[in-house]
Amino acid sequence: MTTFSLAEIIAGVCELTEASEQVEYLKNNNSKELRNILILMYDNKFTFAIPSTAPPYTPSVHTESHGHLYREARKLSFFVNEMPDGKNLDRIRKEALFIQMLETVNADDAILLLRMLRKEPYPELLAETINEAFNGIISDPVSATPLKKKRGRPFKVAPGEDVWETKIAR
Repeated sequence: MTTFSLAEIIAGVCELTEASEQVEYLKNNNSKELRNILILMYDNKFTFAIPSTAPPYTPSVHTESHGHLYREARKLSFFVNEMPDGKNLDRIRKEALFIQMLETVNADDAILLLRMLRKEPYPELLAETINEAFNGIISDPVSATPLKKKRGRPFKVAPGEDVWETKIAR
């Protein structure tokens, strides 16, 4: 049996439409690392000791880094203010460790970590679904932000060009 990366598990959950299917999928792919990342992403109780903006890092190009986040997830407590593990580390060291983690894990898992840092939950996966799957692990859920409409000027259509073909091509 192949182990899915944490980003693949969350992407698989987001593809499902029924809440009962999502709960079952989360239960089948349950792991301590998945639960910890979901808690840190969806729960307001935890705050981070590093900036929520994406640091400058080089995404991993190694195909073998598929499951590295399972191993690297044990370092997540260093970056959380409410955990005692990172109290003896200064902010620069914490940021350096986080950049190192982003460069070590798969590119999709790095994006997942950045979403976790920004507390940007997936709109397709609700906190209630996570609580149902994992026995109420999220006590103070982050409010889901509605999808924003894109602002700005409409794109230009060349004379004689069909509007629908232009939208599909973009």
